[in-house]
Amino acid sequence: MAVFAAVVDCGSFNKAAKLLGISRPAVSEQIKKLEQLLSVRLLQRTTRNLSLTQEGEKILPLAQSVLESLDLVSNVLTEDEPKGVIRITATYDFTSQWLLPKLSAFSRIYPKVQFDLVISDERLNMISERIDIALRAANIEEDGFVARPIFNDRLQLYASPTYLDSLSKPVSIDNLEQQTWILLDQLMPNNELTIENDLEKYHCKPTHFDKINSPGIMNELILSGRGVGCLIDHIARDNVKKGKLIKLLPDWHSRSLTFFLLYPSRQHLPKRVRLLIDFLLQSPSAIDLDTHKESP
Repeated sequence: MAVFAAVVDCGSFNKAAKLLGISRPAVSEQIKKLEQLLSVRLLQRTTRNLSLTQEGEKILPLAQSVLESLDLVSNVLTEDEPKGVIRITATYDFTSQWLLPKLSAFSRIYPKVQFDLVISDERLNMISERIDIALRAANIEEDGFVARPIFNDRLQLYASPTYLDSLSKPVSIDNLEQQTWILLDQLMPNNELTIENDLEKYHCKPTHFDKINSPGIMNELILSGRGVGCLIDHIARDNVKKGKLIKLLPDWHSRSLTFFLLYPSRQHLPKRVRLLIDFLLQSPSAIDLDTHKESP
C-alpha cells in the first residue's frame, strides 16, 4: 500500500523507487502483487504516462494513510532523543582501560542510553547472545558483520617491581628465556614469541612459564610479581604511571595488534547503536605505530 501511494505521489516508478530507497523492479513487483491481491488494476501504465483507475482512486486514500503512518513511525524512531539499551562485549582489561571512559563521555551527551556490558575473554556468538557491538583484538572473520579498526598497539615486555627485585641480575636479551613467563594462550599457542627492534629479531622459547587464556588474569599475574609478560602499551600505561609495572627492554617489542569494533551491517541499526559506533570510531587512536607515540 505504501509503495502504491508513493508511486502516485511521485508520478513515476523511478521517482518512487528513489524515495523509498529500493530498486525500480522492486516497486513494479510490489504494485503487481497488490493488484493481484485485490484482483483489480490500480494503475494505467504506458511508456510515458501513469494514471489511476477508478479502483485505484478508491484505494488511494487508504494507501496514503499507510504511507503517512510509516513516516510517523520512522520519525518516532529516528528523531527522538536516543534511548534504550546497547549490549556490548569486550575483555575486562580492554573495558576498564579503554571502553569505560568512552562510555562515560557518550552518556554525558546521550543520558537516556543504557549499556549492558558482557565482560568475556571468549569470542561470543553475537547473534545468539544479542550483542550489538563487540570489541576484539584479532583478525575478524564473521559473515554479515562489519569490522572497523579502532587503533593499533604493540605488545611489549612488562614486569612488576616485586618480580624485578627478586632477580639477581637485570632482565636482558641474554637471560630472557630463563625468566618466569606469563604466556597468553591466544597469542602464544606454541609457548614461544618473537621480539624485535629496529635492527634485529630475537626468537624466545621460555623454559619456565605459566599459561593463561585470559588477558585480564594475565595482567593481574604480572602485577602480582609472578613473572614477565607481554602487554599492550595502552593497557599497561596507567600501572606504569603508578609505579606498579615497569617496561622491560623498551627498544624491543613483540607483535602489533589491531583492535576492531565489530557490529552488524549499518542497515537498520537502531539510532543509539549507530551513534555509539560513530562516537567510538572518532575517538583518538591509542598508539601511532609509525612514531610509537600517543596520537594527539
